[in-house]
Amino acid sequence: MIQSIFRAYDVRGIVDEEITPEVATLLGKAIGTRVRESGNDCICVGYDGRLSSPSLAEALIAGLVSTGCHVLNLGAVPTPLTYFATYETTATSSVMVTGSHNPANYNGFKMVINHETLAQDAIQGLYQLIVEEHFIDGEGCVEDCDVKAHYLETVCNKVKLTQPLKVVLDAGNGIAGALAPELFTRLGCDVVPLYCDVDGTFPNHHPDPTQPENLRALIDAVKTHEAHCGLAFDGDGDRVGIVSD
Repeated sequence: MIQSIFRAYDVRGIVDEEITPEVATLLGKAIGTRVRESGNDCICVGYDGRLSSPSLAEALIAGLVSTGCHVLNLGAVPTPLTYFATYETTATSSVMVTGSHNPANYNGFKMVINHETLAQDAIQGLYQLIVEEHFIDGEGCVEDCDVKAHYLETVCNKVKLTQPLKVVLDAGNGIAGALAPELFTRLGCDVVPLYCDVDGTFPNHHPDPTQPENLRALIDAVKTHEAHCGLAFDGDGDRVGIVSD
């Protein structure tokens, strides 16, 4: 187990070198132990569109179940839906398997326990728990849980546009592309999708909207389609770049 993958706000590293299914299972055991200690044995798990994410999520869930946790498997969803699920299900904890805005060969884990995002000392504590192997044993279970429809309904009930908007959505082939076009269409926008097909190799550009070079196609599309604005999402849909007309 490489301690350097336990960072300030997540666990993250290069797939097959630093992040492996074995690492995911051990991390699941550590997180599951902390969840059981917190008094609620239910936890949500979601994953992004990276090629390595489904297998890492499966290994993570195996670790969680071995501690007696009841896992709600959200499937492939943007990170905000994983957080949403901790307020709309019986779970108050979650793990999102995602490399976020990093290159395709990276992956990692964003963690919440009892509505608190793990960071700094709490993440280092997971590493120590793994080193010491002080895991709780149990017989948990897995249940598929789809929160997409409820999420869309909730957002549409809370957000109302004061005027029609034409919007270009650049998902960068990240997992936001599976949901954002439908959401903005339901909000009443005229949506122009750009790179909204989920592809974990990110063939068109790096999924980091904070870098200007990754917004070039979006800027061109806003001009071409005479849109009011353009939105660019990162790989897991919790970071956004905005281009005005």
